[in-house]
Amino acid sequence: MAENPFDERITPLKELDAPDRAPLVQFSHMGINVRDYERMLDFYTRVIGFKVSDSGSKDGPLGLDIAFMSLDPFEHHQFVIGTTEGLSAAGQGFFSGPINQLSFRLESLEDLRIMHNRLLKEVSHENFSVGTHGLAWSVYARDPEGNTLEFFVDTPWYIDQPFWKAIDLSKSDEEVFADTEEIARNSPGFRDYTEWRDEFAKTLNRPIVSKPFHD
Repeated sequence: MAENPFDERITPLKELDAPDRAPLVQFSHMGINVRDYERMLDFYTRVIGFKVSDSGSKDGPLGLDIAFMSLDPFEHHQFVIGTTEGLSAAGQGFFSGPINQLSFRLESLEDLRIMHNRLLKEVSHENFSVGTHGLAWSVYARDPEGNTLEFFVDTPWYIDQPFWKAIDLSKSDEEVFADTEEIARNSPGFRDYTEWRDEFAKTLNRPIVSKPFHD
C-alpha cells in the first residue's frame, strides 16, 4: 500500500497569525464508513440518485475504496462513502470514528486560520492535520467523541480526487495560493474549478444554483 499522505506534517503545529473573531462557516458535506462498499455505492447511486464525481481504490494513495458523490453541480461532493481497512494508523485515527467526517466550508484562508487556532486549543496534535486536496485547503480534527471534522476553503482549481498534501498555513495568502497552484498544475485532471462544475452540471442535468455565503 502507498504511504498514507495524512501521515505527512509540514511543521510542528502552532497558533497562526489570525484575527480574534468568529469565522464564517457553512455546513457542506458528510461521509460515512461502510462495510459493503459495492452494495452501498449501488444503493446511493441507483436508489437515491447520487452521481459519482470521483473515486479511489485500495491501491491508491489513501489505501481505501472511496466514492465522492453529489446531487448539486456546484458541490464536488455532498456525500462520501469509504472503507478504512487499508488506512495507516494516522488515517485510522482520523476516519474510524462513528462517522467518517462532517465537513464545513469557510469563506477565506483567514477564516481557516481562525478555526485552526480554535481547534488547536481543543484537540490533541495527533488528531490534527492541515493540507490541501488541490480543490480545497483543509484543517482536519476530531470532536470530543471521536468524530472527524473538516473545515475547508475552496481553491480556484480542480484536480482528480482523492488527493492530499500537507501545506503551511503560516505563509501568506499569496504564498499559499502559489504553492497550491503549482501542486494542482502538476496533478492529474487539473482545470479551472468553474470548468469542472459546468461539466458536472451536464452530467447531473441540473443547473448550478448554489452560491456559498450569499443570500
